[in-house]
Amino acid sequence: MTHANSLKPNNRIFTKRLFWYFFISLIIQSITAYGALIIFNALPSSIVGLPDDDVLQRNAHQGTVFLIKQQIKNSPELTTEEVLANLQPEFGLKLSLITKKRKFPADITQELAQYGIAYDDDEEMIYARLDSGQYLQLGPLVGDSVLDSHILPLSIYLILFAGFSAMTFCTLLYFSFSYLWRDAKNMSATVDELSKGNLKVRAKPAQSWLFKQLAGVINTMCDQIEKLISSNRIILHAMAHELRTPLARMNFEVEILTNTHDETQRQRLMRDINNDIKELEVLINTSLSYFKIQQTQLIKDVSTVSVNEWAIDIINNLELLKPQDFELTYQFDDEIIHIDKQLVETIIKNLLLNSFKYAASKASIKINQQGELLFITVDDDGPGIPPEARESVFLPFSRIDTSRTKSTGGYGLGLAYVKLIAESCQGKAFVMTSPLGGARFVVTLNFS
Repeated sequence: MTHANSLKPNNRIFTKRLFWYFFISLIIQSITAYGALIIFNALPSSIVGLPDDDVLQRNAHQGTVFLIKQQIKNSPELTTEEVLANLQPEFGLKLSLITKKRKFPADITQELAQYGIAYDDDEEMIYARLDSGQYLQLGPLVGDSVLDSHILPLSIYLILFAGFSAMTFCTLLYFSFSYLWRDAKNMSATVDELSKGNLKVRAKPAQSWLFKQLAGVINTMCDQIEKLISSNRIILHAMAHELRTPLARMNFEVEILTNTHDETQRQRLMRDINNDIKELEVLINTSLSYFKIQQTQLIKDVSTVSVNEWAIDIINNLELLKPQDFELTYQFDDEIIHIDKQLVETIIKNLLLNSFKYAASKASIKINQQGELLFITVDDDGPGIPPEARESVFLPFSRIDTSRTKSTGGYGLGLAYVKLIAESCQGKAFVMTSPLGGARFVVTLNFS
């Protein structure tokens, strides 16, 4: 209900803005239309393809002037003024007679000399030379251009033109931006729900090209946040379970200690309590280290190493931790690679220590480069990991069956570290069935 109500003000805002866009567009379109008319009217006829006004008016009134001249010629008993006075009621234009003394502008004089008739654009008059040497004046003419109209008709024309143009523009604007508006509201509602703790919320697929990528990014972010919080909850529950065991032992040991007077037993209980305290310290410190790495981005120190020499040194350093009569084989590419030695060494050590604990008698490790990816593969002949547990085996404090119990040591953080480092290096860690019969752990890393 809250989300639905919050969308109503947004719709009103969109409608209000669309109205203002229409109003502003109306003004701009009016100014643009008037300016376009002025510019078009000022262009020469060679560009616009229309004859000049003087040519149009001259041709339009040439017949009228001829008939008036014929009427004057056919009425010798009347003066020119009387003939014009008799014809005036039949004309919508004023007919006047100009004496020879009238001086015309140069262009009018030139047209009169060339054609016998001329059009004065400024005065909106037609002039024609009579046989008597006088001049006939017709006008002023009624304007034939929109620009010659009165302010009211011109304003009506501009408003109609701009109104239809603005409506067309705003209609296109509405259909163009309504998708953007809906997608933006969808993104905003998704982020709002996410901020309220709804980790299941996802953005709907965006309809506009502008938000398609953003919707995918938001949904990826939601997936990562949900996964991170879910993982942290599992870790916290598992950590709480791990803490209960030494705490319960300490509580039992303290109770016995307060009721016993046997000095030998008291010394043994004190040692057990001290061991439990150390176990708690190790558990807390390793858990905090894991959380720290999980919450921060690892800073990689990439350097050049020779795989063969560097990896063999790591295996030799683990020789003392290898079980007796345990067979460890390895296969390394004899090439130079660019890696963070410390991070990759941590992965190799954890995978090998894991195989030392759970393999029956042998394991193998292979390191090779394929393109930009570095592959680390460790096989063992242990009990293996069932398919349904191959995801959870990388969770902290994870133990999937009795063959991988607390008696083997550790807290189940080794493989969790491996996956965490792999993902921070644009890679991944997964487990499958080994050709040796046990588990095959594969880690890919990308330091490019």
